[in-house]
Amino acid sequence: MRGDSMVWKKVCDISSLPQSGLTRAEVDGQELLVVSMDGKYFVTQLRCTHEQDDLSNGMLENGNIVCGFHYATFNPASGEVVSQPQDGGEATPLKTYSVKIEAGELLVDL
Repeated sequence: MRGDSMVWKKVCDISSLPQSGLTRAEVDGQELLVVSMDGKYFVTQLRCTHEQDDLSNGMLENGNIVCGFHYATFNPASGEVVSQPQDGGEATPLKTYSVKIEAGELLVDL
């Protein structure tokens, strides 16, 4: 966090998001992954840290992001790796972003 200098940018309207799922978004040229889970929202980098696959093509399982390519699993709140890819490679934590909801809009601090 950058203290008082947070810069909030609109990602989307909350009404456009699924109740639970992974959605690709772009804000100011940055590719992002929006994770919706029953009224909770998280934003991470879009690309898996293992082989740069688009995580919006993955799935949510037990509250975690699962990459659809080699099944690396990440915690959407912290970005931490929950399990490594099944091909024996190595994933590192995802970058996460602070979010807030105002007037029905999902905002992210870039």
